[in-house]
Amino acid sequence: MKFETIKFLIGVIAFFCVGIVIGQNETEKDSSYMSVDVNFISDAVFMGRKDSISNPYLYPSVTYHHKSGFYGTGSFSYLTKIDESRVDLFLITVGFDFSIKKFEGDISITKYFFNEDSYNVISEVESDITTQLIYDFNVVNLGIASSLYFNSDSNLDVFLSSEISHDIVSKNKKFQISPTAGLYFGSQNFYEQYYINNRFGNGRVQHGQGNNNLTQTTATNINFTESEKFGLLAIEFSLPIWYVNEPWLFSFLPAYVLPQNPATLAVDDAVFEEDLENSFYWVFGVTYQF
Repeated sequence: MKFETIKFLIGVIAFFCVGIVIGQNETEKDSSYMSVDVNFISDAVFMGRKDSISNPYLYPSVTYHHKSGFYGTGSFSYLTKIDESRVDLFLITVGFDFSIKKFEGDISITKYFFNEDSYNVISEVESDITTQLIYDFNVVNLGIASSLYFNSDSNLDVFLSSEISHDIVSKNKKFQISPTAGLYFGSQNFYEQYYINNRFGNGRVQHGQGNNNLTQTTATNINFTESEKFGLLAIEFSLPIWYVNEPWLFSFLPAYVLPQNPATLAVDDAVFEEDLENSFYWVFGVTYQF
């Protein structure tokens, strides 16, 4: 990853940290709380990329949120696909969220523990540092986020994203719908490692996305020319929906993703460009807070 890009992201993270310090006094909530969530995602899509075999996950999680803004979350993802049923991922997140008038921010660190048989597109990611900031302009909300993802080969990826949304809230404030559009930028070292260790490194026969006319199942030499390149990875349109009836919260998020900038791969003696496909996925969740 180019040093200039890393410096830029560090600057963004530093900006968030300054905001945390400034907003410390305003972050104090009335009380601390715990929440238990159970979510289901129809397929694991990351930056417009996914495996040719679907990854439907049921993932429960437990969160403790202190009134100061510090929180911790533990979660596991259970792969529900027929003949592939297993716990595919454990993760632990610690973070801090804050609010300053119309600003809301969050900074977190996550550690991933993937099953060695996982074919999730981010299965070679070991940890990440993520910062997010949302500003309420009354008519629309503008959000930006930056992340560093650390991969198993000691390389890292830089991601930047921006989202714009509009909140439609019922009079009793129990129902909300927020049409959202987002742009996602980043590098693809994670994707190169996924190809090396999963697409062609584990003997699975693949005939889906990204395997144009490739007949072999295991490759000895893979050159992923775009892995270090920072560029637009995906455009996403989503429609998050919430219904609150304390202490319960129900959510549903349908999303349509248009991946951008397909990679060019040299696999042994074959050179081909990915055939990236647009994806639709959805997430349903139930939360109990106490």
